[in-house]
Amino acid sequence: MAAAASKRILAASLGLAMLIASTMVSSGAGAEEYELSVSLDDAKINLHSGNFSVAITRDWPRVIFKHELDPFSPTFEVSCPRMYLFNDTDGDGIFDLPEAEFTVFLDSNHVNWNLSAFEQDYSSQYGQYVVVGMNAFVHAYVVGENETLVVSDWAQLSFWFFLAEESVVCECPGGTYVIDGKTQMRMNFTLRLNDYLDVDGVVLEQMLQGGGSTNMFQLVEGFPIGGTTTTGISALVDEREVEADYAHEFRETSDLVQKTRFAKEDGVVQAFYFWETEAMMDGEASNAAALVNSSYFTTGAGMILHSILPMDNHTTMVSHGSTMGIYESGFIGSVSDWIREYIIAFVIVCGVIVVVSLTLAARRLRRKAPRLDDNPGEDESKGS
Repeated sequence: MAAAASKRILAASLGLAMLIASTMVSSGAGAEEYELSVSLDDAKINLHSGNFSVAITRDWPRVIFKHELDPFSPTFEVSCPRMYLFNDTDGDGIFDLPEAEFTVFLDSNHVNWNLSAFEQDYSSQYGQYVVVGMNAFVHAYVVGENETLVVSDWAQLSFWFFLAEESVVCECPGGTYVIDGKTQMRMNFTLRLNDYLDVDGVVLEQMLQGGGSTNMFQLVEGFPIGGTTTTGISALVDEREVEADYAHEFRETSDLVQKTRFAKEDGVVQAFYFWETEAMMDGEASNAAALVNSSYFTTGAGMILHSILPMDNHTTMVSHGSTMGIYESGFIGSVSDWIREYIIAFVIVCGVIVVVSLTLAARRLRRKAPRLDDNPGEDESKGS
């Protein structure tokens, strides 16, 4: 009876281990299939691209993204809450808030955003792809607490978001560069002026923020004599409270794009935001590229990045591009990746568990089985 019970337990345990292993392998194979899905509601457009999840809000240009399958993934945010029109009064080529003359608010309290384009399709070049556009007429206000409106419909502003399955070659004034498919999304904006204000340039404000312990930023900056360096800053410091002049120059490199990365406190990089070194300017006579200088400061919750777009009284249009996405190496990987990597170890552990279970079961059965030397009748006969 003990042998038969042990065989039944062994068969059941091995069957369970094989069932679990086969289920895990089959789930890993199915995860190789890629699908770009899109859903829309009144608040946002949701994109699911393999391990990359993106939400584009409708109330102002804001992108919230994360690793879809990592249960510990924080969310990352890149948003554009406002623009400034400024004069470079100190001539240093970067933007300080006291230099702002006018504010252009981009939130839904000041702007009526429209979903201008939505396209989801397949092409041999991009694979599955989706294009989302939003546009609005924006207004210029005098800087100050009263927010006095100066020019209504000062310009028309459009934002475009492009996500594809395959890698994409992006064109910029200095040349071309490539962004990866599935986990990186391109964002660009176009500003078409309806009226002219006598200022040195336009500043696009971008707010960057990481969740959880991803509260560090790594800025790839240039040296005056050439080469690059990485500057680490903490988003947990509110520089507006500790420094009188809290704007820092972002020292541009010679690359086509400037780079900042979202990082954890232990240095693990999980996401990024890149923006093009030059912007395209259109005027009455011709178009030309203009260098985009940048400045930044931290707020205690994230980083504010100001990109400066020079302009003159002949400028009619400004266009500029950027990219955001995640680094797979910064996460634990998908469930299917873990399965394929550790399936042998998993089967061995299951085997050990089965052996231990069988050993314990066999001992219990032996203890319960009657022994010949414990026969009550035999004891009585010996006693008589």
